[in-house]
Formats: sequence, C-alpha cells, structure tokens
Amino acid sequence: MVEQIIMRSGSNTLNGFNFDHIVPTSGSDFPDQVRSCVEQLMEFIHQGEDLDYFITQQTFFISAHSRDEYEQRSAVIRKQLLKFCGASLPATSIVAQSPAGEKDVVLELICTKAASGKKVRYKSHLGINYTVVEHKDYKAVHGAGLMGTVGDSITQSSERAFKSAIEILAQEGLSIHHIIRQWNYIENIASVKDEGDASQNYQDFNDVRAHYYDQDDFKHGYPAATGIGQDTGGVIVGFIALSESDNIKVKPIGNPGQIDAHKYSEVVLEGSSAKKCTPKFERAKLVTIGSRSYVYVSGTASILGEKTMHVGDVKKQTLTTIENIKRLFSKENQDKLGLKFDVSEIQFSHLRVYVKRMEDVPAVEKICDAELNCKSSLFLESDVCREDLLVEIEGVFTV
Repeated sequence: MVEQIIMRSGSNTLNGFNFDHIVPTSGSDFPDQVRSCVEQLMEFIHQGEDLDYFITQQTFFISAHSRDEYEQRSAVIRKQLLKFCGASLPATSIVAQSPAGEKDVVLELICTKAASGKKVRYKSHLGINYTVVEHKDYKAVHGAGLMGTVGDSITQSSERAFKSAIEILAQEGLSIHHIIRQWNYIENIASVKDEGDASQNYQDFNDVRAHYYDQDDFKHGYPAATGIGQDTGGVIVGFIALSESDNIKVKPIGNPGQIDAHKYSEVVLEGSSAKKCTPKFERAKLVTIGSRSYVYVSGTASILGEKTMHVGDVKKQTLTTIENIKRLFSKENQDKLGLKFDVSEIQFSHLRVYVKRMEDVPAVEKICDAELNCKSSLFLESDVCREDLLVEIEGVFTV
C-alpha cells in the first residue's frame, strides 16, 4: 500500500527531517517560498545517495483570492517543478486554501518508500499527471489536479474532473468504484446563487458526482471523501484507487451517531434542482492489505444525525467533530469490522484540519493537540460544506 508520509524540515532528526508537511524556510515572496519547498522536496527524496522515496501525490495549498492570482501562482509552481523535477511529475493538485501561519504556500506529500518488487510509474493523460504504484498482485493509482478551465461553471468543472478520472482509471484497467479515497475542492462551496436560481455550489457538485457514481456498482461502499471549499479554481478532484486482489479487503465504516451522508433527507440538501442528490461518500474506509489495515477518515464535522450542532461555537464544534471521529471506532464498529484496538492509542499519521476563520485556528489547534494523537497536522483556512459549520477534520492511520 502507499503510505501517507508528510514531512517538513528544520528539526534535529535524521537528515534534518520529520514526517510532516513542507513549509518554506526562506523567502519573502511567493516564488522564493515555492523554491524553498521544492528544494526541500528534492532533499527529502534523495536522503541517501540513491532515491529513497517516491512521491505518489502532492498538494500545494496556496493563498490565492482570485482566479488570475491562482493561475499566476500555479504557473510559478509548475515552473519550479519543471526546473527541479523534470517533465515526469507525480499526481499534483494546487488548491486555493490559505495555510495557517505567515507563509503563502505549504506542500503536502503522499509517498512510498523505494523497495524491491515495487514499481512507481509517472504517467500523463491529456496533460494531466498521475502516478501508478505497481505491487506484485495489485496496483494503486493516484490522480490529482482534475479540474475544469477558466470560465467553467461548477457543474462544468465537475463534469470535466469526473470524465478525466474515469479516463485515467480506464487507461489503467480500473473503474471509478476502485476509488478508496477522494478529495473534492469546490470554489465557494456553500454559496447559494441569486434567489431566482437558488443553486448551491456543493449541491451542483453532488448532482454531478451522483450521475457518474450511479453508472457503476460500489459493492464495497462509496469512497472515503472530503468535500471542502476553496477560494477559487472551480472544482478540483484528487483520488487514490486500488485494483482488486485476493490480498485486499475494503470495507466502509459508518458512524453510529451520524446518518450516512448518502442517506441524508432533502431537509439538509440545498438548492432548487428537481432531484437533489445526496453526498456519495462513507464516513471512513478500512483497507486491509495482508496483515496491515489502513483507515481513511473522511472529512468530519459537528453533525449529529444530519443536524449541525453548536452553531457559532468553534470550540464545541471541534470537540463534537473529534467525538464523531472516535465514534467511528466504537466497540460495535470494531466487532463488525473484525478489529480490536484501544481508541485512545490511535496515532494518526496525518490530519488535515480545515477552519473557516483564520482567527479560530489557535483555539482549534489547542483542542486537536489535546484530544488527538497525531504525527503531523496541517491547518488550512477554508469554507465548509454548510454555512453554519466552522471546522472539518480528516485523517489517516494504520491499525
């Protein structure tokens, strides 16, 4: 399986690296900050004389508040990647979510360690880079940066993203139901257009997602997924897909305290479309390969049943969100999944924490540090899928 390894520089560990995200260590302007990130990336990959790690998927989170600024800054990133990495690039997304702190960019990595019997191939489809990791009896496909073009509506951008995903997967002999983890970044996600239209961006995306998902059979449940806002860029989709193998088991995980998102009533669905489709994702996904199990926790918020809790109180919403994450691994769920572990001993290899208001980050970070054991946490400013939600958390850990 592909490990989710996130790293940064500047500590007293081996070769000056921790597993975390990369933050710029120098640079007063955006190009210099990007250069710092990419230089650290190269140092991380080549820790020894040979290649130690392969990047399978990378996400640049940047401050960009208009489409023009987003396109200009994306061009800077691509120029730096071409200079240092060449034309063979892993799956790459550039997302307009401002990182907490004083920098305008952070870089998150998903990598796999070099090993015999493992082949990592960097490929492209119609100009979109993606990564294939081939193991003895299965393969993992990483897609990222699937999006529309300038001027596309949310519906049009969503259509282009899903068509690209299906084409990439088909090129690798897979289908959309092989996706185990998906990220969906949606511009102004909770925005509802004028009263005459009353169309919501997230609902428009959900309607397109349902159209493509309904054409396939998700016999192991929908993917674990995050639907989250971005300041600009339309819609961007990223994913991890796994081929089938006798050595692999995939199971959906529900939350006893929440209604499955794909079973929501119309009461909580926004917009005026004739048939409003529910968000098609599972609360979490268990992927077992051999003796090791990986748990992908979807974007989780302060919702009980299908109702938002603690409107206006970011601290209580954060605590409820964390309770929801822990509830995924209740004794009841563990028995169903054939697992047995102490929830208090879970150590997440990575958390992403999306906070609607930057001024709330210190309070949210303090609670997360106290309540969740994690090797690395990345805090980002972002709208959440409902106007009254102030925080959303996702993560991954190994059982």
